[in-house]
Amino acid sequence: MTKQPLTVVQDAAPQLTLVTTLCGGGTCPTVYRTDRNTFVVQGYTVTAEAAGLDLPAGEQLVEIPAELLAEAVKAST
Repeated sequence: MTKQPLTVVQDAAPQLTLVTTLCGGGTCPTVYRTDRNTFVVQGYTVTAEAAGLDLPAGEQLVEIPAELLAEAVKAST
């Protein structure tokens, strides 16, 4: 299977649907599904420099608890 690059239109805001979060209210790491069959992750930013990576323009690193990712996988299947 050949991986196709994801093309995201930066001008069009995705419609978000909550997948899972680890808190009952307020703001905390959260996973959303979009209307374009992608996910948006709210978490703690990690700089590329701190991670020793070179990221292209428009990309960021986000750290989330492993438990949140596990819950998102369960909720999405």
